[in-house]
Amino acid sequence: MAEITLTDHDSTFDYIVVGGGTAGCALASRLRGLLPSSSIALVEHGPDERTHPYVVNPQAAPLLAQTELVVNYRTTSQPQLDQRSITNYAGRLLSGSSAANYGAWMRAPAVDYDLWAEQVGHHRWSYEALLPYMRKTEHHYDLEGDKEQHGFEGPIHTTSGRVYPLRNTIRQAFLELGFKENADLNDGNPHGVAPWVENWRNGDRQHSGKVFDLSNVHLITQAAVSKIMLNADRVATGVRLVDGRTCEANHEIIISCGAHRTPQLLMLSGIGPSDQMEKHSIPQLVDLPAVGRNHFDHLSLHQAWKLRFPEEGLAMGSPTFNKPEYALGFPVEWIAAYALPEHTLAAALQRDVEDRAQPLASQLATLSNPARAHVGLLAAYAPLNLGGDYDVPLDGSHISTGVLLYQPTSRGRITLACTDPAAEPIVDPKYYSTLADKEMLRSGVRRIAQLMQTSAAKDVILGETPPKGMPVLALDVSDEDIDARVRAYSEVWHHSAGTAAMGKDTKSSVVNAELRVHGVKGLRVVDASIFPSPISAAPQATVYAIAELAADLIATDLRKSSQVG
Repeated sequence: MAEITLTDHDSTFDYIVVGGGTAGCALASRLRGLLPSSSIALVEHGPDERTHPYVVNPQAAPLLAQTELVVNYRTTSQPQLDQRSITNYAGRLLSGSSAANYGAWMRAPAVDYDLWAEQVGHHRWSYEALLPYMRKTEHHYDLEGDKEQHGFEGPIHTTSGRVYPLRNTIRQAFLELGFKENADLNDGNPHGVAPWVENWRNGDRQHSGKVFDLSNVHLITQAAVSKIMLNADRVATGVRLVDGRTCEANHEIIISCGAHRTPQLLMLSGIGPSDQMEKHSIPQLVDLPAVGRNHFDHLSLHQAWKLRFPEEGLAMGSPTFNKPEYALGFPVEWIAAYALPEHTLAAALQRDVEDRAQPLASQLATLSNPARAHVGLLAAYAPLNLGGDYDVPLDGSHISTGVLLYQPTSRGRITLACTDPAAEPIVDPKYYSTLADKEMLRSGVRRIAQLMQTSAAKDVILGETPPKGMPVLALDVSDEDIDARVRAYSEVWHHSAGTAAMGKDTKSSVVNAELRVHGVKGLRVVDASIFPSPISAAPQATVYAIAELAADLIATDLRKSSQVG
């Protein structure tokens, strides 16, 4: 039952997974293992390019953006970012964004998942309950690592500890700044400065379609789905492809199309908010106003720093930065995380509530928990993700730093551009639209300025190379200068989530604690769109855990129904 090509006849399967991305491949594989007598179809819009040289090679990964294997869901003009339209990349191929990302392997603080459990109303979404699924996916790089926190038999091999020339310098700079050393980024507490972890293995990408066994799954690639078919009783019965062919499901359909396409497919199927149904003359089958809302992402600001001694081969582009192991992953060794003081956030959060700029006022109090990680900081041995016309040569003369807004309170929306399923949806994230977001990102920029003034950093760094016409962001930088730089040069880490959020009610959420779409039988969502609130981490490891959990939920439900029958 390898890859199949649908002919002019309809096909029926027990389960249909729509979207063969990070979650979809993992879910289909696990379902086949748990339910060996069930037929599983995995329908993917893009091609099967699991061995494409740009996919498997970490040095070639940036080139994927120049191919049709990656979609750029450019945002609407963002008022808080100088009316810029921001790049939002996502993979369109079997394995999805796991075949196109930079391989960061991170868990969020335990408190982030515990908040999910509170928001959703079920313990299964707490860190404690999700941990077995996190371990199940993972083959931890350190065989002496914590056995309670890590898995050692999972399909995804993680790596850490690649040594670059500035390893001790960057580490010491963070320690001088007051960050405590954290030996394990992924034990539920990422605070402090920790070793960077990624899922490149010996220089090969560990993407979902590669590491999860799909040999007994019906693969249907280059097949875009136009709608989910519902019967009169609001039961999901099958999917219609853009060419008119259909696939029917005996048991369930699972949407795993990602934070941009999942809400689009729901709305095209008549499941969503009334304003979108009316605007595009789509018969509304289920009124779910939260579909497409609650969009969030990790906004970031990157800066370039000129090296004192570039001839020593300290950064990419230098002819002596040439050890073979440097080509095996992302040129980062350390990542730091911290929480802002409660009093700093309190005033901003209060202002946001008063100004009604933040629609999630009931959740804002949780943001000041000291266990949260509001901001992430890292240094890369290359001028990366600088944005716009911030042009710094890749010649070994510069490194860069990044400030990541881990806990954005700005919320955006995905809406339909038209009823053509091939058209990209409208993405309006409303980046940087709250004072809380500004306070967090400003804090990170100031921490980076302080980092570069430590004795360790000053030994190797001459200073910042700012974009043309803009001032250096020095220790005494003003809020206005930081905001001006953010408006002109901030980017995102392509971590869109939240647009089909889990929750307790049908007004503010799309799926329940079992990932079932409210008001529809036989339909679930399994991807990053179900995140009810942001996590302070790259989402990849969490998405895999969600897929593992979903497979268990689906298999358990089938066994229960079989016993009843």
